[in-house]
Amino acid sequence: MLKNKAAQLGLVLAGSSLGMAQDELPPLSVTATRFAAPVNETTSAVTVFSLEELERMQETRLTDALALAPGVQGLSTAGLTGNLGTVIVRGLRTSYVQTVVDGVRITDSTNGLNNFLGAGHLGNITSLEILRGPQSVLYGSGAAGGVIGYDTQVGEGDPSFEVLGEAGSYGTYRTSLSAQGKVGDLAYSLEAGFFRTDNDTFEQLTRHDYEQYFETLALEWSVREDLRIKLSYRGSQNELNTTQDFGFGPSDAQIETDLNLIALNAIYDVRPDWTTRLTVGYYDESYDADFGGFPVVTDYERFTLNWNNRVNLRDDLELIAGLEYSDSSYQSSAGRDLDYDTLGVYSKASWHATDALLVDGGVRYEDHNVFGGDTAWDLGAAYSFEGTGTRVKARFSEAFRTPRLIDSEAFNSGFGAQQRANPDLETEEILGFELGVEQDFGGHLLEVTFFQQELQDAIARGPTTTVGGVASYESINLPGISRVSGFEMGLSGTLGQDELRYRIAWTEQTKEESLDVPDRQIDADLSYVTANWSAGVGVSYVDGASYGLANSVGDRGVIRVYGSYQVTEALSLYGRVENLLDKDYLVSDDGFLPIEGQGRSFMIGARLEW
Repeated sequence: MLKNKAAQLGLVLAGSSLGMAQDELPPLSVTATRFAAPVNETTSAVTVFSLEELERMQETRLTDALALAPGVQGLSTAGLTGNLGTVIVRGLRTSYVQTVVDGVRITDSTNGLNNFLGAGHLGNITSLEILRGPQSVLYGSGAAGGVIGYDTQVGEGDPSFEVLGEAGSYGTYRTSLSAQGKVGDLAYSLEAGFFRTDNDTFEQLTRHDYEQYFETLALEWSVREDLRIKLSYRGSQNELNTTQDFGFGPSDAQIETDLNLIALNAIYDVRPDWTTRLTVGYYDESYDADFGGFPVVTDYERFTLNWNNRVNLRDDLELIAGLEYSDSSYQSSAGRDLDYDTLGVYSKASWHATDALLVDGGVRYEDHNVFGGDTAWDLGAAYSFEGTGTRVKARFSEAFRTPRLIDSEAFNSGFGAQQRANPDLETEEILGFELGVEQDFGGHLLEVTFFQQELQDAIARGPTTTVGGVASYESINLPGISRVSGFEMGLSGTLGQDELRYRIAWTEQTKEESLDVPDRQIDADLSYVTANWSAGVGVSYVDGASYGLANSVGDRGVIRVYGSYQVTEALSLYGRVENLLDKDYLVSDDGFLPIEGQGRSFMIGARLEW
């Protein structure tokens, strides 16, 4: 069976590079097990978008690309492009989701994903993966909703170059220069670019100008046949300038955010049945804002060391085991100076009890030097009915989310109520269950899953009280259990000679006791692809939510169209229209500044390759 699995993996890699139809070979996932493996080698729910698919749909920003995964929504409830980003996975907000880039976890519970999501760009990646459901066994604290993962790609073949430029509505334009190739045993890729938009402003938000410089670099050295070393860098420098008016006169803000990630990965095949991977990562995020003369400055640094091993104990039994250490620091202009570290050890086994039955399960122990130790576990099973294309799977899991240090101590931001210290905050525990069925119709894959998460000791903001004219509150653990549940459906495939390609993601939320999320969300994409041109249409429908803010936003349906034409072997032209019908809608409403969605916009671009 070990030889068969190795051969299958090789065929998947070959099929991926040749663009084979979906019913022939499943896509690869690295996030599900921390090693490349077909998605049907796990009981977790995972969606994989290839780079080719993202480029065809002209999705270049992280939050925009997430919607076509069932159970997932990416948006910015805080503002338009360039502001803080938000992702919701299975009804759980951003603090329950991790992002892992080049094997490195980006943030932890004290420093959230919002800045990273708002600035996230998808240039020069291999694929985008979304792993849904509690995943603390492999990824530790805060992975209760799921994990978003992608890797920086390395080049292959002879050196090649690409120049891209596009421009359109609201003063938006983007340009980039990239190169890739392989010289001897060294594969490389690099990209540098610039993005700018003035956004579609409105009466209460008269200015929202955003600029971003971004860079990526990857070098992979094949030291020997059994040893590869990869060094990668991803960075961006972001500036946002806004003017808001709440009826008391205009208020200006200038926000600068710099993000830098360096990752070193060494993958060594110790023996044919044992592969070890060592990942060393450093992530830095600096935030420098001036809100009308009131400065807010923060700096976050995170160092991680992760040692992973995949061992085939028998032909039918595989073990993933590893050790993870992180050291984080957080400083702010408000006087906060935090240093903390975590150490986790984990193990997960995958057993092919029969050719049809897969059972996997694992456990993790993690120690936080402030909040103590926590344990996570998961257990899943999947059964494939021979000759029918039907696969049924079920999974139980327990994850955890430690409190934020900035929530457990006293703090006065200068705005609104003061935060009281609560050193008694406890770690939140999340028990998850999912039951799903996958049906392969030959070129078409249908996935339907019921999911439920129960949040014990959920961390939330407590009530505000006023003593001596001073308003204050504290973060608390909610009593009892908060439940989140729903159904998610995914349908994808090709028609004809793979010319017609489609994806549909449908989520029905039945319980949302943690956060008011959309009761129903439907996203679909349909495209027609030939050798010289392609055209597509995307539809997004959201059925009302408040996202924990003051007011609920109404239902909305938005349509986009896109297309491309290959003029010559080197030159291609493309374009898209967002919000084709110029739909008016609200993204969020906090009671002070309702955020309006972007109106109709046009973009045209050209790509030159040689």
